[in-house]
Amino acid sequence: MVERTHLVIGASGVIGAAHVRRLAGRAEDRVIALARRPPTVAAANVSALALDLRRPEPVASDLEPVTHAVFCAFGDAPGWEAQRTVNTALFSAALDLLRNHCPRLIHVTLLQGMKAYGSHLGPFRTPARESDPRVPQGHYYYDQEDLLAESTARRGWRWTILRPHVVIGPARRSPQNLAAVLATYAAIRRSQGLPLAFPGPPAAFDALYQATDADLLSKAIEWAGTLAVSGETFNITNGDFFRWRHVWPKIASVFEMEAGAAEAMMLRETMSKAGPLWDRLVVQHGLESNRLDELVSWPFADYVFGTTWDVMADTLKCRRHGFLEFLDSEQMLVDRLREMRDLKIVP
Repeated sequence: MVERTHLVIGASGVIGAAHVRRLAGRAEDRVIALARRPPTVAAANVSALALDLRRPEPVASDLEPVTHAVFCAFGDAPGWEAQRTVNTALFSAALDLLRNHCPRLIHVTLLQGMKAYGSHLGPFRTPARESDPRVPQGHYYYDQEDLLAESTARRGWRWTILRPHVVIGPARRSPQNLAAVLATYAAIRRSQGLPLAFPGPPAAFDALYQATDADLLSKAIEWAGTLAVSGETFNITNGDFFRWRHVWPKIASVFEMEAGAAEAMMLRETMSKAGPLWDRLVVQHGLESNRLDELVSWPFADYVFGTTWDVMADTLKCRRHGFLEFLDSEQMLVDRLREMRDLKIVP
């Protein structure tokens, strides 16, 4: 008997795809996967809804049974302010959808990240805690949160905000997916006969970093939907930290490559003409037919590998509230890269 109906908004991304995949096949859960190009999931309890929230249109699918919604959609744009405009409007449209078509809605989960603490601006207070103040520069995270708080106050929905960092999984159409960045970068360097140099400055090679596995985050999303408390924010990471310098040889070994030293470069420039090379690799290795610009955002890669300061989130709050999942991030990176090779997404 169906007890919950989950609406996953942004179901083609690394977070949404992982959540749909984990809920697939459950008798007690129904899943509606919403995206411009929703993923194909062969499970009787999963249905797809192709919808572009930026271009409102009649909703053909019956959303009335929806009890739990998770918003993990993202609209890319050049620059932080442009992203703020796009993503605030995107979430506003999602709230309109929930208000107008989901009368049984109980809980909404909103995904944020470490930029809520100013991680994109330079060194910040670490380990970051959920009680830390907003950064004065503003961010679309805050805009979305304020819209959600206003809507839930009027509708009586419960809500939770989760803050992961660099979510890693096997998604295909999620350019801000570090597993895809690492795998395609390694494949291109290997095809050029080059070692796997770390594409950033030495300070970034040695900074403390963290990550969140997509499946672990899916567990956190489901856990958040069961909480009796509302309006809470939780950092969600694998629970450990690493330095790229230490994990880099393990990444190189996945692709049978020599691990190089830190070599500062701008991937948006060095990889700007790699599209035809990638197309040849797809044919040569019998890979899924994915365009390079759909798999990887090189500006995102430059941001990650150019972070010369520690990025650390405190996860005590989620543990105090009962979420106790954790993973070894170095092993997770190796496992996810191997998974992408097994799935023939990368060579």
